[in-house]
Amino acid sequence: MVEGLLRRARQIIGLDDEPALAGEVDAERTEPMDVTAALKGNRKKDSVQPDYEVAVYEPKVYEDSLQIGTQLRKGNPVVINLIHLDQHDGTRLIDFVCGTAYAIDGHMLKIGESIFLFTPARILISNMEEREHIESTFEGGAGNGRHF
Repeated sequence: MVEGLLRRARQIIGLDDEPALAGEVDAERTEPMDVTAALKGNRKKDSVQPDYEVAVYEPKVYEDSLQIGTQLRKGNPVVINLIHLDQHDGTRLIDFVCGTAYAIDGHMLKIGESIFLFTPARILISNMEEREHIESTFEGGAGNGRHF
């Protein structure tokens, strides 16, 4: 009886080449087999599941800020390109998203003329140009021996 159940499971997930006989029924099985659970057990262990998704927005109206704020609150980094908004609505939208980022201890970086990156608290933003400037200042500065 256990062998019959194991054979059926192997057949369902494609590990057993031997087809089941037409009249063969497992006497102990009283409820349908969960095929999804059987297939989940057959997944490759090296497949990578992302921890977050970077959402990219080109909002066309201020009201898109609600959807952007929701993505940020879910813990996903957000890139916003204000190319389709006039300056007034773009400023309002960025102010709203900045408030959302502040509320969740997130971060913001302007990465272009009208492109902004917002991240939740657990994802830090490193601005390499600023970091290189700070490092060169300390290296050529007072000679305190500290190097970053």
